Amino acid sequence: MWKTLGARRSATVQFLSTRVCLDLKTRLHALYRLLMQPKHRRSPNSTFAVLRRIPTAGVLVIGVALGLFVAQFLFQPRASTTSWGGSRTKLSRTSPHVGNARHNIAMPTPQQRRRVFELLTTLTQYNTKDCTRFSQPLYTKQALERYDALRGYSPRADTSWYNPWRAFDDDASLLVRNEKLAAMQHKYFFAINLYNSFDIIPDLFSTLFRVASILGYQNVFVSIYENGSTDQTKALLRIFDALTRSVGMRITIRTSTRVRGTFNHRIEYLAEVRNQALGPLQELRDSENEYFDSIVFMNDVLPCVDDVLELIWQSRQQNAGITCAADYMFHDEIGAPVFYDNWVARDINGTALENAPFEAVFHHEESAERFQHHLPIQVQSCWNGIAVLDPAPFYKPPHVKFRMARIAEGECSASECSLICNDYWNAGYGRIVMVPRVKLAYDKRVFDIIHPPRRNLTAIRGYVRLGGLPDDPGSDPQDRSWYGPHDRLFVPEESDVIDFQPGPEQVWCWGWDGAGDLDGPDVDPIWERMPPKAALKDAVKIRHDRSLL
Repeated sequence: MWKTLGARRSATVQFLSTRVCLDLKTRLHALYRLLMQPKHRRSPNSTFAVLRRIPTAGVLVIGVALGLFVAQFLFQPRASTTSWGGSRTKLSRTSPHVGNARHNIAMPTPQQRRRVFELLTTLTQYNTKDCTRFSQPLYTKQALERYDALRGYSPRADTSWYNPWRAFDDDASLLVRNEKLAAMQHKYFFAINLYNSFDIIPDLFSTLFRVASILGYQNVFVSIYENGSTDQTKALLRIFDALTRSVGMRITIRTSTRVRGTFNHRIEYLAEVRNQALGPLQELRDSENEYFDSIVFMNDVLPCVDDVLELIWQSRQQNAGITCAADYMFHDEIGAPVFYDNWVARDINGTALENAPFEAVFHHEESAERFQHHLPIQVQSCWNGIAVLDPAPFYKPPHVKFRMARIAEGECSASECSLICNDYWNAGYGRIVMVPRVKLAYDKRVFDIIHPPRRNLTAIRGYVRLGGLPDDPGSDPQDRSWYGPHDRLFVPEESDVIDFQPGPEQVWCWGWDGAGDLDGPDVDPIWERMPPKAALKDAVKIRHDRSLL
């Protein structure tokens, strides 16, 4: 009986399979005949005929619409972060907001929108556009020769299809030239802190573009930390971020809504902000084993291209631990610019510099004389808008960083910039230099005063040139004034290496112990004793040779 039932079931399954296959074969055959029959015999209402009548443009529109519809389900939006590929951790351009909290930022006015448009269309300086545009030819020649040692790219004549000297170059000379160029690949880390800096960002980035093109884009890394701005600084930074990457310059921009609270210590807060800008320095070392040879730390100033180049040149020429400029502010009572950052700057005797005109800035006589002749000066500490630092103390013990004073240990609560200078002395990198030639301003009013335009000597004297020999640039009365034109000629003494002396045993300190929005230091000034190492000759010994080749 079981065999009979099995035979019937097999017959039934075979019958159904046969019917399905025949039915499918019949349907496929019918479809084949429909497709192969001539157009005039096909049914006008068939789906195939309707599709054939749709024009090509319509098919494209339908395809795009279907693609967008499908993309909405396949691709979900993600929070965007910008990171440089060589870093282990992502370096976000924007810090995420916590919860739904948002920082109130005013919408740009029509005037601001027009200003951004003009800046993007010209991509040039606004306040410093005439820095080197009308330089006298002799200064241009001096600058090209002076800063050629900083060049980090191949000369155009070596790579151009037209080079009249190529016929005289053999393979050996080209090899030597390439080896020399490879030995000059000095790497620069630019660190910048910004706060409500909408007006100076175009000038700052324009200078960065030009300086990096000379140093070599491959040799430059830019790290910017911005926090707490209430203007359009963040928006403008994102625009220049994309422009900077377009020329191949490595850059990371971190922004934050953090501001200093009422009870936060000012120096502790500023030290943390500066350390944030230096964050990628350690990250690149840890993740890529990449080390830099110079740190260029910039505040929100208005620098010219040759200002930055001169500071870098002097830093390497002097093998200095720290090299700084001279910054100025407008004094309403005097009615003229005066030296600004005297809370940090100290001469080699440890005495504070003065908020005064140029002839009364220094108390140290030799330093005052060199200052008035625009010659590099050894100082105990300085910052002054831009500082070029030897990064060696950051990489190896004692691993310095910006900090507040150790008040519990009796250390005077000086500026974070003063304290890092003290730490450099203690680490044996006490070769600290101020370069008076580089004059920096924080606004256009002061900038125009300290950098007046170059005028013709004959016009200055009230004459009209009728012929004869040209004026001697070396005798220009504008160059003999303190606030002279930006293209002031170099003198040989500016290239001499300073005979560095050990540091002072005591330094004048005006502390800032309190927290909150105080108008200034709240502690009586004292003469603070420095560590014994700072007063030894060993403190100014060259430990990291960064000299020019």
